[in-house]
Amino acid sequence: MAEKRHDLATCSLNFAFTAISGKWKPFIIWYLHDAPDNTCRYGELKRRVPWDISHKMFTQQLQELERDGIITRMEYDEKPLRVEYSLSERGKLLAPVILYMRDWGAMASDRFTDTDLLDRTHGVKDHDILRYGYQSEELEKSVEIVFKY
Repeated sequence: MAEKRHDLATCSLNFAFTAISGKWKPFIIWYLHDAPDNTCRYGELKRRVPWDISHKMFTQQLQELERDGIITRMEYDEKPLRVEYSLSERGKLLAPVILYMRDWGAMASDRFTDTDLLDRTHGVKDHDILRYGYQSEELEKSVEIVFKY
């Protein structure tokens, strides 16, 4: 029997890491999740990400997230042109993973001594358990992450 070999082109883990790799993508997802209706105009989103990012790099990261179906870009026929970015349903399913990673980083790294980091979690606290989740009726999929700390 022939051994089944995986390559990077068909590896789902590779797709997942490629989709969120890049210095700013997790932050873009985080701040879109945190925005009202998960939607921001370009300038507002760039201001929400609290680091100095070049226009070229920020635009490139947005284009890659759009290409991978994590965010959607909506242009409005107005003067001046109005462009809004929002989390797609696929992006909303990914957001709990980003939220979990943020809280995991707060707990796992001894560099963070700020005790109120978990008080600002976007997970649902239940004693010593954090829950993150999203259900997409459109995609007929859901994600739930449970983290005991």
